[in-house]
Amino acid sequence: MSVVASTPSLPTAGSIEPVRRMLAAVRRRARLWIWVESLAWLALVTAAAFWLTLLFDWWVEPPVAVRLTAIALTAGAIAWIVALKLVTRLRAPLSDASLALVVERHDARFGDSISTAISLADHPPDADDARTACDPELAARTTAAAAALAGSVRLGGLFRGRRLAALAMAAIASLATIGVLAATRGDVAGLWLRRMTRLSDEPWPRRVRLAIEGFEDGRRLVARGSDVEIVVRARADGPLPDLVELRTRGPDGWQSRRMGTLGGVGPDGQTFVHTLTGVGGDVEFEVRGGDGRLTGLRLVVAEAPALAGLTIEHEPPAYLGTGLRPTAASRVVRVPRGSRVRITCTSTKPLAEAVLTARDAAVAGTSGAAVAAPEAFSGDAAPESSAPSRVLASLAAAETASHGGDGDRLTLEGEIQALDGDVAVALDLRDTDGLSNRQPIQFLIIPVPDEPPQVAMTPRGMPAAITGAGRLLLVGTIGDDHALAEAAVQLRRETAKGTDGIGSDGPPGDGDRSDDDTVRLPIPGVREGALVAEFTADSPHEVVLAPLALTPGERLACTVTARDRCTLDGAAQEGRGETWSLEVVTPEALRALLEAREILLRRRFESAIDDLSQARERLASPAPATPDDDAFIVDPVVACAETASRTAGEAADVAEAFRTIHLELATNDLLTPEVEERLIRQIAAPLTAVASRDLPDLERACRDATPAAVVQRADATLERLRAILARMIELESYNQLVERLRDVIRLQEQIRAETLEEQKRRGRALLQRP
Repeated sequence: MSVVASTPSLPTAGSIEPVRRMLAAVRRRARLWIWVESLAWLALVTAAAFWLTLLFDWWVEPPVAVRLTAIALTAGAIAWIVALKLVTRLRAPLSDASLALVVERHDARFGDSISTAISLADHPPDADDARTACDPELAARTTAAAAALAGSVRLGGLFRGRRLAALAMAAIASLATIGVLAATRGDVAGLWLRRMTRLSDEPWPRRVRLAIEGFEDGRRLVARGSDVEIVVRARADGPLPDLVELRTRGPDGWQSRRMGTLGGVGPDGQTFVHTLTGVGGDVEFEVRGGDGRLTGLRLVVAEAPALAGLTIEHEPPAYLGTGLRPTAASRVVRVPRGSRVRITCTSTKPLAEAVLTARDAAVAGTSGAAVAAPEAFSGDAAPESSAPSRVLASLAAAETASHGGDGDRLTLEGEIQALDGDVAVALDLRDTDGLSNRQPIQFLIIPVPDEPPQVAMTPRGMPAAITGAGRLLLVGTIGDDHALAEAAVQLRRETAKGTDGIGSDGPPGDGDRSDDDTVRLPIPGVREGALVAEFTADSPHEVVLAPLALTPGERLACTVTARDRCTLDGAAQEGRGETWSLEVVTPEALRALLEAREILLRRRFESAIDDLSQARERLASPAPATPDDDAFIVDPVVACAETASRTAGEAADVAEAFRTIHLELATNDLLTPEVEERLIRQIAAPLTAVASRDLPDLERACRDATPAAVVQRADATLERLRAILARMIELESYNQLVERLRDVIRLQEQIRAETLEEQKRRGRALLQRP
C-alpha cells in the first residue's frame, strides 16, 4: 500500500484578503486624518492671521507696504501648511508592508504575522532557491492567524484621536470667532477686509479722533531750516486724552515728544501743538493720543523763496537833476528828500504771489533804525504797528496764466513817489510750492533832507568899531550840500540903545534900504550852482559902507546869508551866519581906540622881554639859586628854553595884533605912509622875524650849546627885542603928543562953545532990559 503525503500550499489571495481589507481601512483612516489635521492647521493659521492683522492694523494703521507684507507672510504660512502638511503627506505612498508594521507595533497579538503574510503574498518563495525557501505549512498558519485577527483590529486605537479632535475643535472655534465678529460687527470685519484685501487707507473708527492741520494726503511742504508748528485737534466720544505724543523717526529710531495743549477744551475738542525747530530734512512722524492714531505723516523740506537781488534807483528832485541814479542796496537806504524811488526785487524761485508794501516808519516807530533783510537784508521781524501800509507792487496768483514762463514770475517792481519821510519797505514772497519767505525781507528808506547853506564868514580882524567911510573885509566859506543859489551881506543900522546887534529877519531888497533900516548886498563871488565859495585873506569880500551914510553913535549889525535851490517847501532855504555888531565912530575916536590898544600891546611885550631877561640872568649866574623847601629845582637852561618858546609865541601874537591895527586903519582910510612904516616895517615885520628865527634858535641852543653860548645868543635876541620896544615907545610918545594936541583942540572948542553961549546970554539980557 502506498502512502501519498499531502504538501501544504502557500497563502493564497483568498486567505490574505481579510488582512488587505484591514490595511486598506487603515490607509483610508490615515489619509482622512491628514486632511482633518491640515485643514485644522489652515483654519488656525487663518484665524490667527486675521486677529493679528486686525489688532496690528487697528493699533498701528500701517501703510500699504506693511499691510502687503502681512498678507504675504500669511499667504506664505498657508502655502507652507498646504505643501508640507497636506500635499507632501498625501503624496507619500502608504504600502501594505508599511501599514502592517504600524498595526503590529500597535497590537502585540499579531507579532510579525501581518508583515510576514503580506511579504509571502507579494513575494512568493521559490522552492528551488534555498535562500527564499520556507515551510509552506508554517506560512499558511501565519497567514491564517493574521487573517483571523484582522477583523478584531480597532482602527481608532491606531491614531491619536483626542489630539486631532482638540485641534479640530480649536480650528472650528477660531473660525467661529471670525464668524461671530462678522455677525456682530460687520463694519469692523468689512473695514478689515477693505484695508487688507483692497489696500484701502480708510481709517479705523476710534473713540479718540485726531485731525492734523496743514497736511494734504499726509504730506506738508515746509521751508528748509524753518520752525514748523504741528497743530493737532483731538475729539473723543468720552473723556479726551491727557497725553498726545508726536513720534518722529530718525537715524536712531523713533523718538516721542509730548505735545502741549493750546487753550482750553472747546466745542471742537482740545488743540495740541508742538514746534519742530530748524527742520533741515524730510521728517516722518505719527501722532498718538488715547486710541487715536495719525500715521504715515511726512514733512517734505524744500527751499523757501528768498531775495536773489535788490536794485534800488532814485530820481532826485528837478533842482538836483533828472534821470534815475543807482543806489547801493543796504539795510538802510538814504536818498535825497523828494526823490522818486524805484525798487526792483528778484526772487530765487518762481513766484505764485508777492507783495511789496511800504509804511510810514516814523508812525511805525522804526525811524532811523535798521531792520532785517536776507543775508544782506534778512533779519528780525519789524515791530507791529498801526501805521497804514500801502501796496507798491503785487503779483497775484490769478496773474499766473498771463505770464509766459517762470522767468516772468521772478521779478517784482514798485515805486515810491516824492519820498518825504522815513519809509519801511517789506517784501512778502510765496512760491509756486506754497512756501513763503522764512524771514521777513525789510529795509528802510530814509530821505536825506537838503540842509540849508552853511555860512562861516567873519570880518577880517574882527573890528569892534568902524567909521562911516570904512570897509568890511569878509573872509571864510559859504557852502551847501548840493548847490548854492545866491549869497548876500545883510546890514542893519541901529541906534545906540538898540544894542543886541542881531540882524533883521525881514526880506530886504537888493541894495535898497527897507523900512526897518536893513540893506542886503549881494556877494558876486558866489556863483549859482557852486558847492562852496571861499574867501581868503588875499581875496576877501569887500563891503563898502560909505553909501549907507552912517553917523557916529549908531551901531551896524552885519550878517552873511545864503540861499540854495531847494524849493520842496515852497521857498528856497536860507542859511545865516553869525551876526556881528560894530560901533560907528568918528575917525578920531577910532584912532584913540587903536592907540589904547597899542599901549596894551607894548606892556604885554615888555612883560615878555622881562621874563626872557630874568631867564638869561639865572643862566648866567655863577651860584645856583637856593629853592624853598616846597619849590622844585629847575635847570636854568631848561627854564631859558621854555621862556624862549613862550616869548616867541607872545612876539608872534603882538606882531599879528599890530597888523590888525594896520588893517583897521587901512579899511577906514586912516592909514598914512608914516604910520604904515612904523606899524609894519619897524614893529610887526621885525617882531615876526625874531619870533620865527631868533627865539627858536635860542631854544635850540639851550638844548645843544654850552651855557656861555646860550647867554651870548640870549643877549643878541634881547637886543633885537629891546630895539623893537624902543620903536613902540617912540610911537607911544608920538601918540601922547597927538593926544595933548587933541586935548588942546577939545579945550579950544569948549572955550569957543562957552564963549558963544555967554554972548547969547548977554544978548538976551540986553534985549530984556526995559
